[in-house]
Amino acid sequence: MAVRIRLQRHGKKRRPFYRLVAVDSRSQRDGRFIERIGHYDPMTDPANIVIDAEKALKWLRTGAQPSDTAKDLMSKAGVWEQFINEKQGQPTPTPETESMPASEEDSDAAAEESAPAEESAEEAN
Repeated sequence: MAVRIRLQRHGKKRRPFYRLVAVDSRSQRDGRFIERIGHYDPMTDPANIVIDAEKALKWLRTGAQPSDTAKDLMSKAGVWEQFINEKQGQPTPTPETESMPASEEDSDAAAEESAPAEESAEEAN
């Protein structure tokens, strides 16, 4: 069974919204799907794109082929780049957290700043 990631059209006339789904490639556009991955509303300004990255990556890892539009949407959401980096063996970019102070002078300065605050708290009592 060949699996594709593509859009299903829902909504009213002239007011569409789309669901990003994993489907059997032989099924109809709005037919039965395997799993819902996200949704896309082009009528809002800016367009609303919501994609569950875990589900999308799971299907991409198992060999699901995205349609051109689904690929563009995943690219805008950052999921496609994450998949490509993972495929090439590069680490996924993560937000850097502040590490310990670089030198002892910084830690001494931080200790001196906290000391007056403790003294003023004792004086208040």
